[in-house]
Amino acid sequence: MKNFWQDVRYGIRMLAKSPGFTAVAVLTLAVGIGANTAVFSVVNSFLFSPLPVKDANRLVVVACHDPKSNYPHEVSLPDFKDFEMQNNVLSDMTAYLINFAGLSADHRSERVLVTYVAGNYFASLGIRPILGRIFLPSEGQVPGKDPVLVLGYAYWMQRFNGDRSVIGKTVDFDGKPATIVGVTPKEFHGTFFIVESNVYAPLASIVATPDSEKILHGRGERQLRALAHLKPGVTIPQARASLQMIADRLGAAYPDTDKGMQIDVISEKLARPEASSASAWPVIASVFLGLVGLVLLVTCVNVTNLLLARASVRSKEMAIRAALGAGRSRMFRQLLTESLLLSALGALGGIAIGLYLMRWIEAIRLPGDFPLRTDLPFDWRMFLYVASIAIAAGLFAGLVPAWRASRMDLNVTLRESGRSLTGGAGHNRIRNVLVVAQAAGSLVVLIIAGLFLRSLKRAEKMDLGLNPNHVLNLTMDVQQLGLDEARGQNFYRQFGERVRGLPGVESASFAYSAPMGYYSQWNEVWREGQEGAQESDIPRFPHNKIDSSYFSAMGIPIIEGRPIDEYDQTNSPRVAVINETMARQFWPGQDPIGHHFRYGTNMAPEVEVVGVARDGKYIFVAEDPRPYFYVPLTQDYSSVRVLHVRTSVPPTTLTRAIEDQVHSIAPDLPVFDVMTMTTSLQGGNGFMLMRLAAQFAGALGVLGLLLAVVGVYGVISYAVNQRIHEIGIRMALGAQRENIFGLVLSHGLKLVLVGLAIGVALSVAASKVVGNLLVNTGALDPVAYAVATSLLVAVAALACYIPARRATRVDPLVALRYE
Repeated sequence: MKNFWQDVRYGIRMLAKSPGFTAVAVLTLAVGIGANTAVFSVVNSFLFSPLPVKDANRLVVVACHDPKSNYPHEVSLPDFKDFEMQNNVLSDMTAYLINFAGLSADHRSERVLVTYVAGNYFASLGIRPILGRIFLPSEGQVPGKDPVLVLGYAYWMQRFNGDRSVIGKTVDFDGKPATIVGVTPKEFHGTFFIVESNVYAPLASIVATPDSEKILHGRGERQLRALAHLKPGVTIPQARASLQMIADRLGAAYPDTDKGMQIDVISEKLARPEASSASAWPVIASVFLGLVGLVLLVTCVNVTNLLLARASVRSKEMAIRAALGAGRSRMFRQLLTESLLLSALGALGGIAIGLYLMRWIEAIRLPGDFPLRTDLPFDWRMFLYVASIAIAAGLFAGLVPAWRASRMDLNVTLRESGRSLTGGAGHNRIRNVLVVAQAAGSLVVLIIAGLFLRSLKRAEKMDLGLNPNHVLNLTMDVQQLGLDEARGQNFYRQFGERVRGLPGVESASFAYSAPMGYYSQWNEVWREGQEGAQESDIPRFPHNKIDSSYFSAMGIPIIEGRPIDEYDQTNSPRVAVINETMARQFWPGQDPIGHHFRYGTNMAPEVEVVGVARDGKYIFVAEDPRPYFYVPLTQDYSSVRVLHVRTSVPPTTLTRAIEDQVHSIAPDLPVFDVMTMTTSLQGGNGFMLMRLAAQFAGALGVLGLLLAVVGVYGVISYAVNQRIHEIGIRMALGAQRENIFGLVLSHGLKLVLVGLAIGVALSVAASKVVGNLLVNTGALDPVAYAVATSLLVAVAALACYIPARRATRVDPLVALRYE
């Protein structure tokens, strides 16, 4: 231990004597460690950090697959109750769903994100209120009964300023009185991981319309997210097998809805925010951890080169220490200690850079007022990770220089003043191998970054099936004021007429949901001839409810038949417009106009196809073509609607005038998600995730490129300095300056080209992993490979050019006299 502290003190003194070297090495390591810290913070938050609930490590999500989907999704309430009562492998089983509602208090109305929960939700998770009480198990069983609410801590502080007298306060909740009975603890944000739940309400209080009432009774209405704890000693595969037996019994008892249902049990940490994320998150985490790992590798190679150069300067010092009795192991330990000190300082700088990047990530917000939660805790896992990569970086960067220095020839070193330590062929081979590794690692990062950038560009240019330019969106829900269907229809009719009369408005249309927005509605669809088919065998398609101006306002072409018009009313035959994919799938080779289908239930009224619209993007911007249809709002009422306003002026200039029209009719109605359509398309279901991935991968690519340039320049420049004597002899013997220039340049480029060959091979393997994350871009996209390779060659040539030019200016007489 005494020797260890001596090594540390001596290392600190030596680093302090070379502030330039120390600053460059520490900054280089800090950049690599900082990038790793930022990426791991996201991975840690999503995959490793437990929820602040009891027995979090045993918490699982219960999800179901049905024959109509290839990913796990929610369960229905009747099925959930059967699983809860019949299973013997899970405990504390509970359920919830997320939705929006209106809350009015103290003469102020707003939209809030509500978690509708089963009565045992808080008790099963071990959540105790910091104020008031939680729901009783008996509450929320009967619609309209027990109108009670629990506030989220953040919303309590924001909306009610942390007022403790809020307990017992009566507020309007979706137009009905409700009493606040409790406040959740500060650390609990809800169980839908990426959002901050404002309010918690009993599950039965969601019932406001016939559609929502189906949630409580419809076995095919799979909208609940189910949570449970594994019983002690039970594994996830055992729980899955046990619940599958229950699912098989349900399939036999209720074949219309549950036939073929497959159950999945997933660790809660993998199912964030949804069960469908379980297969994607590990892949995404692996890709970006791999990218920053490569950047750190290039960083370490750079520091290794710096340490090798520094070792040559200190060779005489090491020789004198050896002559005075210092053993090889002692010198090896001393130099390795200095490398670890550098990595420790780099870790401190990396933490600072990582924290800055983490704050930047936390500042990311979706368009609109969706309460996205992106806090990234710097917990013990983060400290352990940073410490681990710092130690690994210090060892990786310092082992080779320490080993080389400890094995020097004492006699030769003292006689040649240290030149032999770095002048041998073995030493040059090491530096050459490091340059090759830098080029290969940097190329992999560049190619992956290029693939993500190409994917984003192609996604932004693809046909969305609509014209998003000059369209303003405003969303509202009259149910939040307690308006019934008749009064709601009357409000939307008056409001629409007023908006269409505003100067600068070309057309205005109401719809249930905006393309790639938060709302979507799915139903089973029976085509002609399937009247007796079971619901479990019927495909489930998304659809939208629209008015007669929708297609013109959104710029969606009708390619056959007619659009929905003002004559499609409640008392007229039910109609629909379908897209091209639905037409091909339901009536291949036929004219779909005049055909009929049913949606929702087998007993629903028939709907006649009156038009075919061009295919587009509906739920997610990267989705494959899917069947989709539109029905009139006049024949299928919805209280929540988005107003699309196509304008002849900049859309945002009309925002205030349109909101004034809303409040002139309904002063307390909240208006939310007010944004242009182009802004809306940058949301979570639009381009946001692809843009973030491309930006981050691009930043890593640039960083890797800069590190490679610095590394190549350092090695070639150092090689020129070591070969001054040789260059002088060559020039004295008649070598021309262009010969010297070509010799140095070709040496550097040969190393880079070898690295490129290895990098391309590694990129082919790595790109196959990211193939599923790309949009309209192949994993072997030739443009991405060609641009990345050309860019690296170009900057490497520039890095070689400067020392090559310096070599041509060597004066043979000066070089020989110096030697």
